[in-house]
Amino acid sequence: MRVRQIYYGDEWPKNLHWSEDPVRPELNREFRFTAGREVFTNGGAIICIAYCKGVPSMVTHLNTMVGLDHAVFYTVWSRNKGSGRVLVNDIWSYLQMTRPWIKRYVTLSPKTKMAFNFHIKNGATLLRENIENDNYEYED
Repeated sequence: MRVRQIYYGDEWPKNLHWSEDPVRPELNREFRFTAGREVFTNGGAIICIAYCKGVPSMVTHLNTMVGLDHAVFYTVWSRNKGSGRVLVNDIWSYLQMTRPWIKRYVTLSPKTKMAFNFHIKNGATLLRENIENDNYEYED
């Protein structure tokens, strides 16, 4: 498992800068690091996580549902085939080891076939279909 946390002042991996996020291009750097949020990389992919007190159905809920017991994967992207899948699986294991208070691992994903296929192939189940986004859940 090769997971590294990116902090606000850190340099981002080449070709994976936050401003090139194809999933959530509207979210700026400050959003990704405030109110219980973290960013991780494995060198080939990026994942942004928000810690919430429930399962959000909209991006704006990431500001109002701040908590500790739900890890919400709200964007993941890569430039290398397979790196996103590896990062999702590694970060799930990493968080289970380092943050035992987290009860659920869910996503806030765009309503796309690509997101559906990505999460289902990685072992998640479709938890809820919302107006703007879908939630998938990763469980043991």
